[in-house]
Amino acid sequence: MKIALVCSHGGHLTEMLYLMDAFKDHEVFFITYDHPRTRSLPYKKYLFPNFGEKPFKIITYLPKIVNVITKEKPDIMISNGAEIAIPFFYLGKILGIKTIFIECYTRISEPTITGKLVYSISDYFFVLWPEMLQYYGKKARYIGDLFKKIRKKINLKEKKNQIFVITGTHYLGFERLVKAADNIAKDINYEMIIQLGYTPYKPKNAEYFDFAKYEEIKKIIKHSKIVIAQGAISVLDGLKLGSIVIAFPRLKQFDEATTNHQLIFSRRLEKAGLVKVATNEKELRKVLIELLSNPKKKYLNSVIVNNRSTNILKEILRCD
Repeated sequence: MKIALVCSHGGHLTEMLYLMDAFKDHEVFFITYDHPRTRSLPYKKYLFPNFGEKPFKIITYLPKIVNVITKEKPDIMISNGAEIAIPFFYLGKILGIKTIFIECYTRISEPTITGKLVYSISDYFFVLWPEMLQYYGKKARYIGDLFKKIRKKINLKEKKNQIFVITGTHYLGFERLVKAADNIAKDINYEMIIQLGYTPYKPKNAEYFDFAKYEEIKKIIKHSKIVIAQGAISVLDGLKLGSIVIAFPRLKQFDEATTNHQLIFSRRLEKAGLVKVATNEKELRKVLIELLSNPKKKYLNSVIVNNRSTNILKEILRCD
């Protein structure tokens, strides 16, 4: 079976990659945005300019969208968002291609715009939190948490006295987090490395870079004792790779996001004992001081991909 995996280039892509075990017996190709990270994807791919900031630009790319689908003729399209899914799912509906939509894992109490727009035309519609069922109709199905909690031993030998700050790939950047981390960097003995993304501010007290290949990002995470990440899927990367994680969510009140879903998601993970949450520089400084006063933890709470969600996808693909 040929599968088109349609997703945007940041956390949605990371989330899709966590599900790749479900597709391993099939021919897959990605449809995503053009970005340094997606260019290095080890899969066949079609890259589009990012029209997330200006969705009306979709019209400009309709000929290419039609060309990709008619050329590849996938048997099924699978997406977890974001807006790039919309034109492909509607074209798939016209052409009789089956579609599966998986609502974004970071959404717990509010549906995405993409989810609402493709719900009616999706052949299968899945959510990863039971709370999300109330926002959709009978077609929606809860397939279990994307991850499950485990207790993990830290390999202290591979960890450095290093803090890694991740802002992600959002076109808005995240200056509030970068400035907070940079201010704190001059007062601690740990090395601070900041991934700026599209943030224009340049740190004065920390090392920094804009973007890197995903494998390079994971390598830095793996060697960092502490990871400070926006409250999205990058938080899970930190947990999976054995780092202590602080979530610093983007907030709607500062125009860093259109909703406070990152805050809600981060608080849920904090309640589960997986992360610490800070929402401003003062809180971030306090949490870091507490963590640095006990730097030799041998075990921490971590996560692994939940087989239930991948097994359900495998079964559907087997039947179709």
